[in-house]
Amino acid sequence: MEVVIRIIFVAGLLLNLILMTRERKDERWNRILNKPLSYAFNLLFLGYTLIALVSNYWTFDLITYKSIYDYLFSGVLIIYVIFIVLERRRLS
Repeated sequence: MEVVIRIIFVAGLLLNLILMTRERKDERWNRILNKPLSYAFNLLFLGYTLIALVSNYWTFDLITYKSIYDYLFSGVLIIYVIFIVLERRRLS
């Protein structure tokens, strides 16, 4: 399962890189990036806070922490890329 998560993470980063290189750096691109970035950072903070709260009640080993953070970052990256594609289509 870890390999699948890492492949999703790398694919999301590559898709983000492709989208960034294809668009011009103008006001439209800034509008496309602002909303997805705010959602992504809010989800990261929320996920980190929830993980910290849950870890106060249950103890996890290192492998579990790694997999939790892998799921968190991969999920947020997928949501970020989806929102970028949706905003790009909406503003096109």
